[in-house]
Amino acid sequence: MTSPDLFDPQRPSVFTLPASAGFLDALARTLNRAFPDPDALAGLTVLVPTRRAGRALAEAFARTRETGAGVALLPAIRPIGDVDADEPPFEPGELADIAPPAVDPARRRFELASLILKRESASRRSMGVGAALALADDLAGLIDDMATEEIADLSRLDETVRSVLPAHMQEAAMFLDIVMAAWPARLDELGVTDPAARRSALLKALARRWRDHPPEAPVIAAGSTGSIPAASELLVAVANLPRGAVILPGLDHEMDQAGWDAIDDSHPQRSMKSLLDQMGLDRGDVRLWPGVATGRQAAARARVMGEALRAAEATSDWVSRVDDLRQGWGERVFEDAFDGLSIVEAGSESEEARAISLMLRETLETPGRTAIVVTPDRALARRIATEMRRYGVPLDDSAGEALSDTASGAFLMRILDVALDPGSALALAAMFSSPLFTLGRERATLRPQLGLIERRALRGRRPGENFSDVRQRVAEAFPEEVTGRPSPQSLLGAVEDALTPLLELSGDQPAARWAEALVRAGEALSADETRSGADRLWAGEAGESAAQLMREFLREAEILPEMGLRDFSRALLETARTRRVRPRFGTHPRLALLGPLEARLVSADRVILAGLNEGGWPPRAKVDPFMSRGMRAAVGLSAPERRFGLAAHDFAQLAMGSDVILTRSRRVDGAPAVASRWLWRLQTLARGALGKEAEHALAPAVDYCGFARRTDTPSREFGTAIRPPEPAPPVEARPRQLSVTRIETWIRDPYSIYARYILELKQLDPLDRPAGPPERGTAYHDALHRWTQTLPDSEVLPGDAVERLVETGREALLAAGFSEAELGLELPRFARVARFITEWETDRREMEIRPVALECEGSLTFESLAGPFTLTARADRIDMNQTGALEIIDFKTGRIPGKKEVEVGFAPQLPLEAAIAAHGGFADAPSHESEDLLYVRISGGREPGMEASAVGKTEAIELAETALSRLQDWVAKFDDPARTYPSQPRAKYTHDYGEYDHLARRKEWASAPEAGDGGAGG
Repeated sequence: MTSPDLFDPQRPSVFTLPASAGFLDALARTLNRAFPDPDALAGLTVLVPTRRAGRALAEAFARTRETGAGVALLPAIRPIGDVDADEPPFEPGELADIAPPAVDPARRRFELASLILKRESASRRSMGVGAALALADDLAGLIDDMATEEIADLSRLDETVRSVLPAHMQEAAMFLDIVMAAWPARLDELGVTDPAARRSALLKALARRWRDHPPEAPVIAAGSTGSIPAASELLVAVANLPRGAVILPGLDHEMDQAGWDAIDDSHPQRSMKSLLDQMGLDRGDVRLWPGVATGRQAAARARVMGEALRAAEATSDWVSRVDDLRQGWGERVFEDAFDGLSIVEAGSESEEARAISLMLRETLETPGRTAIVVTPDRALARRIATEMRRYGVPLDDSAGEALSDTASGAFLMRILDVALDPGSALALAAMFSSPLFTLGRERATLRPQLGLIERRALRGRRPGENFSDVRQRVAEAFPEEVTGRPSPQSLLGAVEDALTPLLELSGDQPAARWAEALVRAGEALSADETRSGADRLWAGEAGESAAQLMREFLREAEILPEMGLRDFSRALLETARTRRVRPRFGTHPRLALLGPLEARLVSADRVILAGLNEGGWPPRAKVDPFMSRGMRAAVGLSAPERRFGLAAHDFAQLAMGSDVILTRSRRVDGAPAVASRWLWRLQTLARGALGKEAEHALAPAVDYCGFARRTDTPSREFGTAIRPPEPAPPVEARPRQLSVTRIETWIRDPYSIYARYILELKQLDPLDRPAGPPERGTAYHDALHRWTQTLPDSEVLPGDAVERLVETGREALLAAGFSEAELGLELPRFARVARFITEWETDRREMEIRPVALECEGSLTFESLAGPFTLTARADRIDMNQTGALEIIDFKTGRIPGKKEVEVGFAPQLPLEAAIAAHGGFADAPSHESEDLLYVRISGGREPGMEASAVGKTEAIELAETALSRLQDWVAKFDDPARTYPSQPRAKYTHDYGEYDHLARRKEWASAPEAGDGGAGG
């Protein structure tokens, strides 16, 4: 083959290259053969859609070059989508004549946000800088759409069109004044232009120059479909060059004319059909790229895929078309088409990711075999990368991750969180957890001290509102010097010193000043013993991206109005979320995780198209916040469905490989998901053509989902079922003193006593724990105690008793951690309790029942097999009636135990307190038998309170004696070294939530039929 075979001076030279041939390899192979002279190949210019495709083509030239073909020189490979006027085919000096330089994307974002804020201010509305930046991205997208589709103005969008819009769209349409007037004026003032407008100008200028002065060297445009009008004009010019050619990716030659005429915006062939119309060509004029032959299987796949993606208006005769396909292509056309194509439908996203990881792992079993996973769902991509780490295979998502999710970006945001809320333990602990937090020390030596501070000082209630409150909390937690360096107090002081640049600023400041303070604080906090903070914080791809972000705020954000720290933090976060950090090194040589755009023209031995659910792929049509569908049509902008056509073309090209697996999950985020329209159409066509055999034809050779489910399922062949834990510690290690409330826990869940008192494990409080039910219960008990103490010893309560109790409750709620704002809900609830308690107290005094002990502590010791055992209690209240008998009272803000639970011994608190009282164990109460055991529920709800006796058919004193006897037997049983501590052994009497259930691995065995009966009984 020689180079003239590629070009036809008499008519446009247009070729097509089927995806099944491996586009880039086939292109490079033919060009290597057509231009065997290295100098001739080096003089060739190849235009490709993207820079990634250009890099892949360079690799393909090296891969397909024949041995002994001479020096390996590459042609000039240039991306159409990112053309640069400083590089060939542009000549030096042409830049000034073509277009002004493109505005920096960050500068444009800040400029548009400033215009939006001015617009809002003029309308007497307020908008934060962060919200303005987010809106600026949408406005920039509209500007780019207009530049790409060469819409010069919006004058056709007259007031008549605007007047019929709904109210929210009319308000959004007001921002279009920025696009029509304010922004063009600002661009002229800056002497720059929009990137998309500059790209279109460059491409159109290049097309004009080549039409007027055709280059002597060959030019080939490969892989572009002409979806951008300026690029389409350039492709027309290249096709008409004497030594130019255009290579279209996957043009459908086999589609019937009715189907071709019915192509709409959502069809994968839409862009190429428009391009051929511009060239004045029919599909028959497009030749197959030399050196490429399509086999029967590839041709059948392309034919069936074309039918599956056929325009909706042309599918009414699908049944007859299936018969026509069989007659024209043979009975096995569908079997051939589906050979190497399979569909995997997983039950969930995690199962889909695990199944895909097995597909990739299988690929690696064959030396040299390659695979790519293509999905627009970045969350699914992260799951796949995580699953691959099971096998020790690093698989980076080529689309990268948001800067805000990287170590450098997240650390900057955590610093701002602490500066915004210096009294928050949660913000401080989050900053401590970053690997970049070192404070001039080695991270390994610093971590133990940070963990100690968090456990002892930061857990539980919020310290306060500022650093002085945190310092006070730390001083209370560490009254004495702690061994090891740094000390908690000095470490906290160093943190405050590092944050000083941020903490010293107040009020509204320029964004650059906030950025400078953040940089200084970040570098101070991230320095270690051997490296400066700058060397650590700004290292790697993420660090460089974070540094670039800070430079943008330092140099480009002066147009933004002055703002407070909170607005700056939101603005930085919004920007960091949109910034992607992509891996540059360390990617896997045989596996790749790509987005649809990145996968264009890329091929592999195995192609996995993942996340094929409607709304994911194809993605949902983006809602334009500024222009409705009718407005876009009125000004000449394309409909959102145009993007569906491009996405469909990506899908169709990728699905043409010899080994293609299409995957989806039936449920997404726990809700049923609908299969992608492309997948659904393919399955429907298969069922219509193959009937019951369709499922078998599209099934993978390996049950990947079945293996995925079994991955985390223990095998009985290699292990045993999890059994409930039943530890038997030495008797001398077992507790010899417990409170009455812990006795109830011991009876219901012995394992909790083992973990708490033998292993000495305590559940950590959450950070910045908000006031909730425990704090409410504490406040109610404290208020009732203090209020009852102030009551006179008379039958009649004071007239202001309710008001006094409410005021006492207010003080107790504030002391328990409820804020003034929360009292708006809490105080009315307590006021209802106060009215109930006042009436309850009045009734009891009328019955000559008086309190004799409040919040009193007591104990009872008895001998057992392993020595004395002490029972302790703290009774809420003990009253004495007119007969001299005691009534033990327990105030409950939650559920009251039933009488049956008390009788059988699973709620022994009140009976045991009665036993202690009968033996004179309460110092503040006389030694008397109890006549009644009362629960008083004080919830403050619709029924603010109620009294319930725990005594049923059995007398209180008998309940007390029985409870004490049961306890003595229980203690004696656990004095036996063989006695174990099972986890909640009685199914009927279990805690709704056990603090140590996770330690006992209860979820793994509690519902298993082979788990047994759970251990010891009572």
